[in-house]
Amino acid sequence: MNKIGKSIEELKQQLQKAKEVLNDKKIIDILEKILIEYQKARNLLKLKEVINELIPLYELKGLKNKKGKILIYYGQVLFQTANFEKSITILQTALEIFKELTDSLNTAISYTLIGNAYNELGKYEESLTNLFSAINIFEKYKKTLGKSYSQREKRKFAETFQIIGNVYQNLKQFDKCRENLYKSLKLLEEIGNAEGIANILTNIGVSYSKENSQESLTYYKQALEIVKKLDNPVIIAINTSNIGGVYEDMKQYDNALHHYFEALEYAEKFNIDKYKPYFLEYIGSVYLKKGELGTASEYIKKSLLLSQKQQIPNQVKNNYQLLSQIFEKQKKYQIALEYYQKYSELKDKLINKEMIGKISSLQKKYEENANKIIELKKHNSLVSDKLRRTMDMDFIGTSAQIKKVLEMAMIAASHPDTNVIILGESGTGKEIISNIIHYASSRKDNPLVAINCSSIPDSLAESEFFGFTKGSFTGAISDKTGYFELADKGTLFMDEIADTSLSLQAKLLRVLDNKKIKKIGSKIEIKVNFRVIAATNKNISALVESEYFRLDLLHRINTIEIEIPPLRERVEDIKPLLEYFTRKFAEKLRKPIPKINIDVIDKLKRYNFPGNIRELKNMTEKAMILLKGDVLKPKHFGLKDQKNLEEIVVNIYKPKTVAEMEKQMIVDTMKETNNNQTKAAKILGFSLSTLKRKLKSLNDF
Repeated sequence: MNKIGKSIEELKQQLQKAKEVLNDKKIIDILEKILIEYQKARNLLKLKEVINELIPLYELKGLKNKKGKILIYYGQVLFQTANFEKSITILQTALEIFKELTDSLNTAISYTLIGNAYNELGKYEESLTNLFSAINIFEKYKKTLGKSYSQREKRKFAETFQIIGNVYQNLKQFDKCRENLYKSLKLLEEIGNAEGIANILTNIGVSYSKENSQESLTYYKQALEIVKKLDNPVIIAINTSNIGGVYEDMKQYDNALHHYFEALEYAEKFNIDKYKPYFLEYIGSVYLKKGELGTASEYIKKSLLLSQKQQIPNQVKNNYQLLSQIFEKQKKYQIALEYYQKYSELKDKLINKEMIGKISSLQKKYEENANKIIELKKHNSLVSDKLRRTMDMDFIGTSAQIKKVLEMAMIAASHPDTNVIILGESGTGKEIISNIIHYASSRKDNPLVAINCSSIPDSLAESEFFGFTKGSFTGAISDKTGYFELADKGTLFMDEIADTSLSLQAKLLRVLDNKKIKKIGSKIEIKVNFRVIAATNKNISALVESEYFRLDLLHRINTIEIEIPPLRERVEDIKPLLEYFTRKFAEKLRKPIPKINIDVIDKLKRYNFPGNIRELKNMTEKAMILLKGDVLKPKHFGLKDQKNLEEIVVNIYKPKTVAEMEKQMIVDTMKETNNNQTKAAKILGFSLSTLKRKLKSLNDF
């Protein structure tokens, strides 16, 4: 056991004794010492555990200042582990404490850290709002203190300006970026913070990298001179590599290689393994540009091996692409193709992973993302309620089935010209998945036109889909744009596509084949470019078998097929869904978020949910309206004596008369055919329309 480990074990023994005698002051003192030891060991997991133990103790003893400071530290720990949202929540709690204590410095520090976390989330407006709040406090604080303004305070002030510079760099506003970086630089020069100065000079160099290579080079070289004096090999290697990058952009390949090799030499000498794959790739890339293909291949392969060993997928992807290019130039097309396929597969995988991350974020921040999407839509300036409903992306779930659905949705999003069909019972979230696919794809800036095919009478279908010209028929008093044209460059979401007539299916097939339409009354063909996302709650394969749906159309729309399982088949999603809807309706009804009695979850898991998520949502809204206390109980959901759906059906339709016997036969047949109406109609000897009419009298279907 090392020295730190031994010290922690001794402190833990002391802590146990203090807990036995309930000495809170001693417990706090020992926990603070343990915290320091875990800081030295950089054990973030254990740090979190100790912090979570200290916070309630500080609260108990009324140590608000200590609580605020530990929350700031906790926020920074969460930031380091990339848990930015939770970091913001914790830091906002610290902010409120320091505001109450009128502690200006720590209030400003809290604002700065919150702004930095928002920057990492790409929420630049919120980031700048918090950062400028910090700047205002620092300015007032500086005037109050005058010459006694300490080095620590200046350093914190400088950090805030630096983060503002980083935000503006992300926004591609390089003049504002540099303006704030220079302010940071001035403060750091006043206190002689060499490492900070080098960092700022590097950032200024980055800001010039795309517009003025020579200026960028000047700042990188200044930074390198400083870091060499600091004798920090990691920073030296990175800065040297940055200079090589500028020379590469300037097509001064020998100078570029000189600096890349120097960076690699530092990495090898000081065992900086993390950066070796990158430096090797840069060297290989320059040799590729020089046409020295054998040497390029040698270095890229070394980079690939290290990238695979260190599990750096983006770097592996880059290596595959470069090797493909090298072998193509060598006319070794088979090998080039193999590497390109590996590159393409890994690229798709990484895109999908990133997209799933984005979707997770969308689920948690619906309103904000909806507004952001609306701003992107060029033809909309006002946010209508209808559009907000269209943007709804609340798709919650932790089950393996739902993860698979989201994965397929992301694959569909990354192939924006491929048609998709979404299958699932009513209320499972088919329209939400269509929204996710559209807004996560490159078509997101263009319209998503959603239509319910079952609501369009057959006599109006052609005019609705194709549009018409003024005077083309009686009542055509002006031109009308059809759905196909409205969806141009975007997505046409056709809900309940199985309810379209065979004649409309034929016309839809022609449009999908040639991407051309003619309005009623016009001879001019209009080119359209849209992707179809279709959805149905019916067994479309059975409809094809019974010739109610065209097989060739099915082939065109189900290139990617996504099936959403019913809620009863993924009961592990009921709890997160219920918690989500509870929070949502608490906000809507302006009520506190209640606790959920464990019996509610148990009873909901035993319920069959014929209406799926939509039914759970409605049940939750009703429960929240009825709720008068602070705990949701089974009675609020009508679940006190709830039986599962099969028991309800049996009790309701236990046959007593001939009519009831017929109902029982329908119920049983629908179960046997898994709710396939076409098959059930054949078994029962009814026409499909007769069965549909009879089913309408049964509330269970």
